[in-house]
Amino acid sequence: MPFSHFYQWFSLAALLGSTGLALWRGGWPERLAATAMILAWIASTLLYKTHLRFGPQTAVFLVDLALLLVLLFIALRSNRWWPMWACGFHGLTLILMLATLADAKISNRAGYIAGGGIFSYLAMAALLCGVLPRGRSRNPDAASPLT
Repeated sequence: MPFSHFYQWFSLAALLGSTGLALWRGGWPERLAATAMILAWIASTLLYKTHLRFGPQTAVFLVDLALLLVLLFIALRSNRWWPMWACGFHGLTLILMLATLADAKISNRAGYIAGGGIFSYLAMAALLCGVLPRGRSRNPDAASPLT
């Protein structure tokens, strides 16, 4: 059951809030990241094996790896700073997943839900920071301050 706990509803609300604003007000980097985050959330929800408390969640790892590659593509192609932060936070989520693979004593709850949840909120916050209005420079041409 994908919505049996409060944190799952809160995660969905945070995702829809940040990605909805990104789809509404963002440029191509924000819209691509928002679409990828929504698709990754849906795929992870469908592919997560609730009966597997210990052990690898390979399908979820592959979904998150694909999201990391999309965020990396955005970070390398755009002229914005937020994708680097989002890529870094999501990379930490993947490192936690690898830690659960390396040590069987780490429960999936600790790796995926607790740790990965924190970093996914930080990645959504980075996306939200990319959409928020930035202060306008009084001087539109920074190369020539005298004009």
